[in-house]
Amino acid sequence: MLIPNAPCRNRLVAALILIAGCLVTADPSPSEPGESIRKAGKLNARAMGYHERRCLDDASVLYRKILALDPPAEPSPDQFAAVLRYAPRLYTVAGEFFPLADVAAIVHPDKPVIGYHLFWGDDIDYPDDNDPIDHEVVWIEYNPATMEVVRVSTYFHEDILQKDAAVRDANANNGRAWIGVEWGKHGSLPRDAAGVESERPNQELRKNWEILHTQGTRAPDHPLARGWPRRFSGDFDAYRDFSVLVNPSPLLKAKQMIKVSRWANAVLDQHFLPYNFAPKQEWPWREKPF
Repeated sequence: MLIPNAPCRNRLVAALILIAGCLVTADPSPSEPGESIRKAGKLNARAMGYHERRCLDDASVLYRKILALDPPAEPSPDQFAAVLRYAPRLYTVAGEFFPLADVAAIVHPDKPVIGYHLFWGDDIDYPDDNDPIDHEVVWIEYNPATMEVVRVSTYFHEDILQKDAAVRDANANNGRAWIGVEWGKHGSLPRDAAGVESERPNQELRKNWEILHTQGTRAPDHPLARGWPRRFSGDFDAYRDFSVLVNPSPLLKAKQMIKVSRWANAVLDQHFLPYNFAPKQEWPWREKPF
């Protein structure tokens, strides 16, 4: 039997130690839940960066990896019932041109929060942005013990709006929150968000109304805007008259675009929508950095 000399023997031992060290210190298996979520979170930040630049092909590659690391789940019967129970009451302005084309509900896996992703026919000012749809979001948080709504949040032109009056209204209407939908642009307003002159939502509404009422839409002569309204003809009170009910429940029941996941944009892209859409903040809070 050959016996290696001392230097060779030392190198052999060192190599075995190095191999053992690598086995011990290697990254945890992606199957470990916490590590999978952390990795998915890092990928999600990159994916949304691509998506926000309209690079959907690049974003989709990462979205697939995200959902492989942290797969979405089908809703349980209780979660499915909650999605229908808390579906918001959407109120548009008379003369709203764009229909509600799709609705998807994303249920958070760890928190009693449901994101209702609303897809309107388009944005009145952007026929040319390569998004053939206008993506808006309403989030409903509820208490599982009492089934009462505890927070209503809406996406409104890059702000998150939350109002106590919206919670009271939702609980007075069997959990279904009232949401006002801005004409043509579809910014989502919870109850009483636009009722105070000093508040930013009301100022934003007035600014948008003045432009749409006087100057008109941004690209009225674009070929893709054929047949669209060129301006809002009514006064400011008419612009805020959210009185036409659009019920999302039939679409939720018919298409059943409902999943349990942290990664709303990835699920929308990979499971539900065959068209490009603008990504939106996934939850009404800012996630901690992964």
